[in-house]
Amino acid sequence: MRIIRTILFVIMTVQVNVSFSQDTIKVMWYNILNYPDINSARINYLQTILQHVKPDIFVVCEITSVSGASTILNSALNVGTTSYAMVNYTDGPDDENMLFYNTEKLGFIDQNEIPASPRQLNEYILYYKNPNLTAASDTAYLYLYACHLKASSDSQSAAERAAATATLRSYLSTRTNAENTIVGGDMNIYGSGEAAYINLTSETQANLYDPVTMPVPTPDWNDYANRMYHTQSTRTVQIDGGSDGGLDDRFDMMLFSDDIRYGTNGIQLITNSYKAVGQDGNRYNGAINSPSNTSVPANVVNALYYMSDHLPVYMDLKVGGEVGIEDQTWLEDHVMVYPNPIEDVMYVDTEGLGEVEVELVDMSGRVMVSLSSFESWSRIDVSSFAEGSYLLRVTSEIGTVNKHVVIR
Repeated sequence: MRIIRTILFVIMTVQVNVSFSQDTIKVMWYNILNYPDINSARINYLQTILQHVKPDIFVVCEITSVSGASTILNSALNVGTTSYAMVNYTDGPDDENMLFYNTEKLGFIDQNEIPASPRQLNEYILYYKNPNLTAASDTAYLYLYACHLKASSDSQSAAERAAATATLRSYLSTRTNAENTIVGGDMNIYGSGEAAYINLTSETQANLYDPVTMPVPTPDWNDYANRMYHTQSTRTVQIDGGSDGGLDDRFDMMLFSDDIRYGTNGIQLITNSYKAVGQDGNRYNGAINSPSNTSVPANVVNALYYMSDHLPVYMDLKVGGEVGIEDQTWLEDHVMVYPNPIEDVMYVDTEGLGEVEVELVDMSGRVMVSLSSFESWSRIDVSSFAEGSYLLRVTSEIGTVNKHVVIR
C-alpha cells in the first residue's frame, strides 16, 4: 500500500474555511457486472444511464481492464464534453474498483490500495475546485473508499465480509486528518445484524452514517416491506451471467461520515437526495421493467435492465455557502416543469426529493389538482382546464417551491 506524501498530510490538516459560493456534487456508485469482459456493447446502456444522472463522481465495481475504464470515460461520460477524468487503474487479485470525476468541479490528490479478501479496497482523495481558490485559501476534501465485498449468504462469506470491513474500520481509525468520508460499493450485506454492517456503522474516526432507515429494521433486509431499498437483481432471467432472482436485496449502498451529515467540513448531504436509480418500490422478486416503471424515463429503465444485475445508487452533496441552511436554492433547481406553456399534459420532474405533494392552483386560489407522489416525475392532464395562468406548488421535506405555469 502506497504512503501518501508528507506534503499532502500537511495540506489536509488545514481547517476548512467554507467561504466560497454554494455548488452541488452528485456521487454515484454502480456494480457494472464484469465490464468489459462480458458483452462490451453494454456501453451504450451505461451511456444512457450516466447521461440521465450526470454524476460528478462515478465509482464502479467489477471493471476488468484499463481499456474498459477508458471506454467508459470516452464513450459514456465525455459525451459532448471533455471534463471527465479517471484515476489510475490498479490491477488486483480479482475484478477492480474505479473512480471517474468531473474535473470542472473536482481535483485528484491521491489514491491507495488497502489489502483485503477477496478484493482490495480502494481509497481515493479528491478536493473541490473552489472558484476562488488561491495558494493562500482553502477548500473542501473528499475521502472515498470503494468496496466490493465477498458475495453469498453462507457463514464463510459473511466472515470474509466481516474481516474486510474490520480492516477498513481499523484503517479509518488511523486517518486522523480524514474528512468528508464516503464508503460505498457492492457490500453483499444481507441485513443490519451482519458483522460487516456493524463494523461499518460502529464508532470509528469517520463515524459512518447510513442514510437509509429500513421500514422493517430486521437483521435480514430481504423483506417485502423493505422493497423500496433493494438494489439487486434487476431481472428475473439471466442476462450476461448476472443474477436472475429479481429485486430482493440491498447490496449496493453508500455510508458517510458525520461531517457530511451535518456539513461541518464544507460538504453536506442534501436531504432526500439519496436513492437507487429506477427503484420505485413497486416490485419484489421482480424485474426493474415489470410492472411498468415510471420513476425514470423508459429508455433509462431499459438501460438499467440490460446493463447490470444491480441498480446504481447516488446522492447529492452541497459544497460551500452556508451549508445546512441553503436548501431552498437546490430545491428550486430540482423542480422542473415541462412543457410550459402547456396544452394538454404537463410533467413535473422532482427527482431526488423523495415523497412530494404537488398542487395546481388557479388565480382565484382554487386547488385544481392535488396529489402525493414517490415518483421522480408526475404527469398531470390539464386538457379540461381553462386557458390562463396557474400556480404549481411542490412541497417536500426540504420546503416548498412555487412555479408560474400557463395553460393555453
